[in-house]
Amino acid sequence: MQSKVIVITGSSSGVGLTLANYFHDKGHLVYGLSRTAKGQEKFKHIATDVSDKENVKRSFQQIFSETNNQIDVLINNAGIGMLGAVEDASKADIEKLLDVNVYGPIYTIQEVLPTMRSQKSGYILNVSSIASNNGLPFRGYYSASKAMIDRLIESARLENRHTGVEIATLNFGDIKTNIAEGRVKTFVSKFYQKRYDAMVADIDHEVQDGTPTEDLIPIIENILAQKNLKPHYYIGKSMQKFSVTLKNILPQKMFENIIAKYSKLD
Repeated sequence: MQSKVIVITGSSSGVGLTLANYFHDKGHLVYGLSRTAKGQEKFKHIATDVSDKENVKRSFQQIFSETNNQIDVLINNAGIGMLGAVEDASKADIEKLLDVNVYGPIYTIQEVLPTMRSQKSGYILNVSSIASNNGLPFRGYYSASKAMIDRLIESARLENRHTGVEIATLNFGDIKTNIAEGRVKTFVSKFYQKRYDAMVADIDHEVQDGTPTEDLIPIIENILAQKNLKPHYYIGKSMQKFSVTLKNILPQKMFENIIAKYSKLD
């Protein structure tokens, strides 16, 4: 790519930090938006709480003023996980998840879309999850938050057809990051405790065995070199990606039984 202005949220660790440092090294002007900097950044960091609309607006006003109103790429990477049964979640738990996973991307997209339309160019990539396609046990709220982003992106694509702005989701499988450290964990009632504990152990193992963040670089760089992007890009291990196809072709109960067995519910 020619030199671009790239904004990446959730840039303090994991996927966001890896991508931001890489694109900086490639000669792009990179702004990383996260609440704190951890000293590993090569790029320009702006302290930002993506769940605070006014904070997001101030951060983008700073970027626009420093770049003469230019933003070429927005990667909405900031996100948190959540574990717990649907029955047990509190309103505060749910709101904390939605503030980051849903309202955060909404606020940033609202800031960049007018500029990208005036440029007649730009890329908005929103990190979602393969889990958005399924209501997974003890991850229902997380799955729902990512499904909401998937649907909003599909709408935004239609609303911005023929504007030159490319909008898509990156639906990741398990990526080797420290996502476990920031998860929202609800109170777990006695009925669910045993199955919940077994599932959490499995999830943590799968994350540690997940795709290294460095392996995402050529995939995302290739997407940013394309035109007429698809709505969704499924990125991860083969079986995780294949689950999207399976859900579409199998009878509903059969697919549900597969998820139950995989989740050790039977």
